[in-house]
Amino acid sequence: MKKLLPAIAFSLLPFTASADFIGFAVGAAYWNPDPSGDITYMNSGSNDFSDDLKLGDSQENVLWAVIEHPVPMLPNIKLVKTTLGLEGRNGTLNADFGDVNAGLPGVNTDLTLDQIDAIFYYEILDNWVNLDLGLNFKIIDGSAKVSRQPFSTKEDFTATVPLLYGNAVFELPFTGFSAGLEASLLSVNDNSVTDMTATVGYESDIGLGVLAGLRRQSIVLKDTGDVDLDFTVSGPFAAVYYDF
Repeated sequence: MKKLLPAIAFSLLPFTASADFIGFAVGAAYWNPDPSGDITYMNSGSNDFSDDLKLGDSQENVLWAVIEHPVPMLPNIKLVKTTLGLEGRNGTLNADFGDVNAGLPGVNTDLTLDQIDAIFYYEILDNWVNLDLGLNFKIIDGSAKVSRQPFSTKEDFTATVPLLYGNAVFELPFTGFSAGLEASLLSVNDNSVTDMTATVGYESDIGLGVLAGLRRQSIVLKDTGDVDLDFTVSGPFAAVYYDF
């Protein structure tokens, strides 16, 4: 398990693309996702995250930064870095995973799915209802290692998935409180991603804010090497941010 680190919340921040100055925002939060799904190595059969690999929940970090500018034709930019590492101990494979055979107890699994989201968006509405629309290029850098002494198999994989992006924030006027939903989703060939975050938050007059909510990812990766993945991770998060 990772140590408890700050992780992000997904932005429900009010920005104005048509402002006369460049705006910045940064944030960090803690995310506690619980996994479900399965993994397949070279079409040998699937291994379930929970039943076979014994993967459990994890403590993750996500960091983000936003840049907004006054040029109407150019998109604003949001960058998000998510670390996702899952560990399973003393599992028993349902299907062979490389050199590690099915049916033997004492299997250890380490699965990483680190992500960078490069989001380019436009502000469509900016009042007590804020709406951003754009594109998200999600880069997934992962590895799956399955071992049982003296055998071990590790497979690295990468994928870049273009996604439609939307972020809607509903503000309660004159209070600083808000609620919203941020989503990136699309299916391209055999790969599909849905990444959604629901939040409630409060922002002070000086731009310091807090967020809490639920983030859920569903990711299907095919033909990204010898490993196929079909999984969902979902869990609560808490975050702080500063809007300059």
